[in-house]
Amino acid sequence: MDAIFTKLTTTISEFKKNPNEVVKKAKHKPFAVLTNNRASFYVMSPEYYDALLEKIWELEITPEIKRRLASKEKSRIVTIEELRNM
Repeated sequence: MDAIFTKLTTTISEFKKNPNEVVKKAKHKPFAVLTNNRASFYVMSPEYYDALLEKIWELEITPEIKRRLASKEKSRIVTIEELRNM
């Protein structure tokens, strides 16, 4: 049995009849399109995709942020004027 990674699903037949209507009914939530009760592909709004990419970026950048925070003794306090002159 294959896992389906969304709460919402539709059949490929329903999706092919009127894709825009299926997307509208999903209310911008991701859904799986099933063929023979197996996920063929997933559909998500551009906003959801953007949020997903943001989460991935956060997971990738976190180790670097932690590394930099651990070495903060190398940092120094600067004034706004110093930053403007850089």
